[in-house]
Amino acid sequence: MQPFLEISQIFMTTFMVALFMPIFWVVLFLVYMQYRRLAATEEKLFGRSINNVGRQMLFSITLGALGGFAASAILIFMGLSLEQIGLYFIWPVALLLLLINPRYLCFSYAGGIVAVVVLLTRHVLLPLFPYLEQNVVVESLLRIHIPALLVLIGLLHLAEALLIYVGGHWGSSPIYLKKEDGNVVGAFALQRFWPLPLVALLVAVVAQTDVAGVSMPDWWPILESTLHPGENQGLQYMVIPVAAGLGYADMALSSTPRERTIFSARWLAVYSVILLIVAVGSEFLSWLVLPGVLFAPLGHELLILFGKKKEDSLPPRFQMPATGVPLMMVLPDSPAYLAGLLGDDLILRINGEGIADNHELVQKIEESYFMVLVEGVRDGEPFSVILKKSTATAAEAKDSFQTGLKSHDSVSLLHRSAKLGLIPVPASDSPVYLEVRKPDPLGRLRRLKGKIENLGNSKKAL
Repeated sequence: MQPFLEISQIFMTTFMVALFMPIFWVVLFLVYMQYRRLAATEEKLFGRSINNVGRQMLFSITLGALGGFAASAILIFMGLSLEQIGLYFIWPVALLLLLINPRYLCFSYAGGIVAVVVLLTRHVLLPLFPYLEQNVVVESLLRIHIPALLVLIGLLHLAEALLIYVGGHWGSSPIYLKKEDGNVVGAFALQRFWPLPLVALLVAVVAQTDVAGVSMPDWWPILESTLHPGENQGLQYMVIPVAAGLGYADMALSSTPRERTIFSARWLAVYSVILLIVAVGSEFLSWLVLPGVLFAPLGHELLILFGKKKEDSLPPRFQMPATGVPLMMVLPDSPAYLAGLLGDDLILRINGEGIADNHELVQKIEESYFMVLVEGVRDGEPFSVILKKSTATAAEAKDSFQTGLKSHDSVSLLHRSAKLGLIPVPASDSPVYLEVRKPDPLGRLRRLKGKIENLGNSKKAL
């Protein structure tokens, strides 16, 4: 019991130190900049920020700390050290993949590539060129313990699955999306980022007399180190604070944000558990190493393609019906929210008059005075509420209504609608929309090459 208490004390102290490390604050800053970028997009589209950046950061830090704590406990329990994982090789590969496509910035792809290189080096290059083993880079590459690397990939994705399940739908942003058939439909962009404080292990070979600290049980570590101490030597493990970050990007097109994140989290958890089982099994059955190495990137890619195909195969959830105007979202602390309107409500009449599109919805509310009767259908049942506008809101609405009548600007219409707290489903021919471009894996590299060539030409001109 005493060793367990000592280890717990060391673990907790190191974890708290990780929260105040400069690298963790760098990750926090990067997360903040991502949320600021999303808020700027919302302000441009709707005239206001829908998701408060401060609240987003608070949720992300809280969940990230919980996820980092759980992941760190498992890393320590299994005895994974940084040398075994090969982070020095994974991060450069991950950054190169980022230049190809941001979606590939993932340990499953970078780790899979590094693991393949390790296998090729061990079983192809070294038998042909034995002298390469003396190379410092090759020597470091050979220290990577592939089962440990696969465990890390599986563990991080399992933590990501849990975070997606708990809070992946928080802060979802409504967007207007143009599909391949040319129709514009409503969707929700799901983007979450979590900074993870972590406790990791470093291992070194030291003289047996220099080994100090808490004695671990004989069964630990579960995954043995690739370092082999000589005579009168032992392995000394040290805990150090590190930091990492996880991100989630998806789109809810035929489902609600909550339904989409539950689907994604469940299948990502299945992928993670399978990879962890194969990774731990490969420590005892060497023939499982190659299937695990291939499954890490290919399984992840198939998971993404499967989820996208499922979402695209169903009819869009947020599209304009024959009559009335459905609401994608009702913004909190707005006149519409205080009136009791909800997302998925279908608005049919304003002050007893039928409405055909978003312009009529906003127009009839703006030309009303302070009390607006809103009638519609909710969950198949008719409902009615009274929307109350403050004096300031009514005055602004009158001015914006007159401007809108003259300009018929679709962006202005969205701004005026959001000021009332309404995010309606877009018309199928809406001129305001986002469009998903077809992936161009080498596009970023070509653009980077062009910038370098232009820079070279400008220097020659000087």
